[in-house]
Amino acid sequence: MNKKVLKGLLIMMVCVVLGVSAVFVFAGHSEYFIGFLYGAIGVGLFMVMAKILSLIQKEGKQDD
Repeated sequence: MNKKVLKGLLIMMVCVVLGVSAVFVFAGHSEYFIGFLYGAIGVGLFMVMAKILSLIQKEGKQDD
């Protein structure tokens, strides 16, 4: 398999393990769990937007 595919699978597995462990840790404390989820969603959206903006910037440089 391609190294990028393997790296992507590894990152996804780590995220799943962290998510499952967070569910078990915060199961008794729902308010902390909700805060954790909001934070994780915010970080995820920030990462997606940064990737989109970097792709837009690359396209702009290729046009020159």
